[in-house]
Amino acid sequence: MMGVALAAVGFTSTIAQVVLMRELVATFYGNELLFGLVLAAWLAWVAVGSWGLARLAERRQWGTRTFAAGLALAAALFPTQIALVRDVRALLGVTPGAFVEFGPMVVAVVLILAPLCLLGGFLFTLGARLTVEQGSTAGRAYVWESAGAVVGGTLFSFLLIRWLDPFQTALLVAAVNLTVALQLLKPVTCSLKRSLICLFLLALAALPLGHHLHTATLRWQWSDLAFAADSPYGRITIQARDGQRVFYENGMLAFETQGTFPEEVAHFPLLMHPDPRSVLLVGGGVAGDVREILKHPVAGVTYVELDPLLIEAAQAHLPPEDAAVLNDPRVTLILSDGRLYVKTARRTFDVVILDLPEPATGALNRFYTQEFFEEVHAVLNPGGVFALGLPSAENYWSPELARRNASVYHTLHRVFPEVIVLPGEHNFFLASDAPLETDPAVLAGRLTERGIETRWVTPGYIEYIFTTDRFAQVRQELEATTGVRFNRDLTPICYYYDLVLWLSLFYPNLRGAFESTSLVNLWWVVGLLVLVALLVRWRRGWAVPFAIAGIGLAEMTLEVVILFAFQVLHGYVYAEVSLIVTAFMAGLALGGAASNRLLAVSGWSARRALVAVQAAVAAYSGVFPLIISLPIPAPALVFPLLALLAGYLTGMAFPLAVALMRGSAGRVAGLLYGADLVGGCVGALLAAVLFVPVLGIPQTCVAIALVGLAGLAVLV
Repeated sequence: MMGVALAAVGFTSTIAQVVLMRELVATFYGNELLFGLVLAAWLAWVAVGSWGLARLAERRQWGTRTFAAGLALAAALFPTQIALVRDVRALLGVTPGAFVEFGPMVVAVVLILAPLCLLGGFLFTLGARLTVEQGSTAGRAYVWESAGAVVGGTLFSFLLIRWLDPFQTALLVAAVNLTVALQLLKPVTCSLKRSLICLFLLALAALPLGHHLHTATLRWQWSDLAFAADSPYGRITIQARDGQRVFYENGMLAFETQGTFPEEVAHFPLLMHPDPRSVLLVGGGVAGDVREILKHPVAGVTYVELDPLLIEAAQAHLPPEDAAVLNDPRVTLILSDGRLYVKTARRTFDVVILDLPEPATGALNRFYTQEFFEEVHAVLNPGGVFALGLPSAENYWSPELARRNASVYHTLHRVFPEVIVLPGEHNFFLASDAPLETDPAVLAGRLTERGIETRWVTPGYIEYIFTTDRFAQVRQELEATTGVRFNRDLTPICYYYDLVLWLSLFYPNLRGAFESTSLVNLWWVVGLLVLVALLVRWRRGWAVPFAIAGIGLAEMTLEVVILFAFQVLHGYVYAEVSLIVTAFMAGLALGGAASNRLLAVSGWSARRALVAVQAAVAAYSGVFPLIISLPIPAPALVFPLLALLAGYLTGMAFPLAVALMRGSAGRVAGLLYGADLVGGCVGALLAAVLFVPVLGIPQTCVAIALVGLAGLAVLV
């Protein structure tokens, strides 16, 4: 029963981590820094709970009743923390859609995550000690907890996220925890049948109560709420004010009706082409782009949108005339990842328009790389036009803004010989392999000849855009910004530039600290690892915890790298991304189980086995860049297998390390689990925010291999 209880801890932890991550993304600005910060805070607090609080439990000899009470407390904490996240903007006095300053955001994330994480770490260490007292090993406790995480991740990714809202999910998890706690307290009188009946009744009550809490707490965040729902890709929220509808995706303003922004997105690239017949639009269709495109004499518009929920919400809540354009016979709606569609398209287009947010994350950065621009070039007809936009400034360009936009400009210029940039609060980049028309009289004439009625992009506005001094100044500013790096799939520097731009809004005095990317290189990694390894060699008692911390760092970094590489090569397909994460967690459980069997039946010593695992992790990390450079015929199958292997290798380490350490089971398990999580904390923050964008995936893998070699050096 203690194994089942530990599985419940892993089950709860995994689901809570994903749900709270999604809630925090929908509350704050969802860039890679937030993702890394949430993972780092989560792992750090669990480490404190497993090492610090668990020592208190060992001194007091707390037992099964304490564990059951902890599960009951987790049942209450999970929904409470969701409610707290949803109220945090009101507590901070920040309106919906506006940026929350970085400092308050960090404080909020760290404090909100603390209770459940501390409890989870405490319960794991307590459970490991109780498992040993019942005749098993602490290594088996790790396997049980990992197995629960696999079940939780699988259940959430493929069922709960599609059918239940966050509060219903949290209350269902609470039902599981309370049932297991009851079984722990009364294992004789509470039969399995009664436990299942209890679980069923609690789960049944969770559905209406959870829906009520979900609706009520959303109204804390949003006034004039007309619609809110979650999909696998995020949360869509709609505010209704008089006749206007305002759409938000993950808490950030996506678009609003009655605006004129779609006119600029659509008309400039279409006017650049003398006879646009076929158009590919990636994103932005429901925002009004399709409506404006159809004003031209086009034969067909292929509109690619990732999230089906956005289409459903738009058709239900847009003004009837805007919703009707999606039913126009000239429109073909494709529900898919835009990058994947462009890569696999078997037809060509006269105009391709990209209307997506700026490259604030690795997933969005894929649409601003040289490789994607080459894929777009391949689906353009001769003389075709490609258009994209980036937020900018009307007058003053900060160095950070110039660097981000210049990186995209120079990368685009490597693929398209002709590139022009339109000035304004939003820069529109127009690219082609043929000369682009810049005579406003010609463009205005096409607008008139096609009989297009507009409110903003009028002949007078077209003349202003192409004759104002800013038209030449923008190009000069971009070409004068030197030293920027090209944005590539495997070295996605642009989302680092975007992150620095975002931070500069709050801390302009720290601009110089982020400007140079040359300070982050492998020589710094080598030097730091040598110093730490020498220190550990001097303090031999630190060798095993250091090695496990290195495994934790490798574990989190490899997971980030595998997910990033998959999205670059195959697109963002939620079910397959979830499968990769599930495969990784399954590998952790299988690796831990394999180590337990190895210790039980093999003649190998724990130290020799751990040395072999360290060497295998270093070797796997070192060859991973070679693997992804080869043609991968079935990415949806190969990448889960790569994740399974990575999880298997890193999962083998914990039971072997426990067998090597001397001391009480609770103290050893807590120390090593804490070391593993601290390494994971460092890996989560460094990999997503710094290593992948600045070093690139190949050098990041080399850095992981060096960490593995450092762990190997202190063990031998």
